[in-house]
Amino acid sequence: VYALTDSPLFLALERGYFEEAGITLDLQQYDTVVNAIPAVSTGQMDIAFDGALSAGFLNAIARGIGIKIVANQGTAVLVHEDRPYYAIVAAKSLVESGQVQRVADLRGQPVGVLAEGSLAQLLVDMALRSEGLTLADVRQQTISFPDTLAGLRGGSLAGGFLVEPFITLGRQQGLLEVLVAAEKLAPGREITLVLYSPQFAQQPAANRFMVAYLRGVRDYVRAFFGDGDRAAAAAQLVKHLAVKEPALYERMGLPYVNPDGRVNTADLQAQQEWHVAQGLVAQPASVEQLVDNRFVDYALSVLGPYRP
Repeated sequence: VYALTDSPLFLALERGYFEEAGITLDLQQYDTVVNAIPAVSTGQMDIAFDGALSAGFLNAIARGIGIKIVANQGTAVLVHEDRPYYAIVAAKSLVESGQVQRVADLRGQPVGVLAEGSLAQLLVDMALRSEGLTLADVRQQTISFPDTLAGLRGGSLAGGFLVEPFITLGRQQGLLEVLVAAEKLAPGREITLVLYSPQFAQQPAANRFMVAYLRGVRDYVRAFFGDGDRAAAAAQLVKHLAVKEPALYERMGLPYVNPDGRVNTADLQAQQEWHVAQGLVAQPASVEQLVDNRFVDYALSVLGPYRP
């Protein structure tokens, strides 16, 4: 299922930017970027989206597969205080009973962390550490986002990590309260990344793709974080994304994307250091060598720097 972080890609597609660039997209879906890596590393697939810096991804990179991180696809910016894109949440029943009022109250409780070595697990750990606990103080549950909502409803989870649209859906159903917006834990955190295969990175189309993609990013940022036409953008996104109700785009917290495409390498390094400290990554990669700014630099030479 496509994520909200894919919104700029689909706006660029809907508005003909890839067609103008002479690029035809053949979209393939994978359940995680780790499962897409073999196809990208061998050039069977040119580009991968939703490249969260998980332990599995870092361990694959350490094998020298040549994939390049070429652009930001989502970054932690909290625009509306009560509408985070991702957050640590608690079961509403526990909040209303007074049992859970803050992250520290999750001590000893079952808490959803999505997957071992995920950005979700990292952020849950950060939230716990901010109140003097660690992952060892909760009962970690590796569980999908839909199953997290079911667990909060049924009582098998006290809390966990969620992204939109599941936060808004959980609020509408009276299942959860937000304990802390994850954007507050690490402002500027890289949520997801755009990856190029070694083969595609050598082709002229790699530059043209980035120009088209960043045009989509800028339309997305203007529509949802500026004074652009939000309704028109939502009408195009519902054709492709799992969120089919246009009104939800007014209520959800949406992921910010850097309109100049640049990647926060210092944050990638910080994320990798956490995975190493957890014993999940044995051989750290050189972040500087992983990130290739040539394509964003080219796109900016064509488009100029973003001006709101």
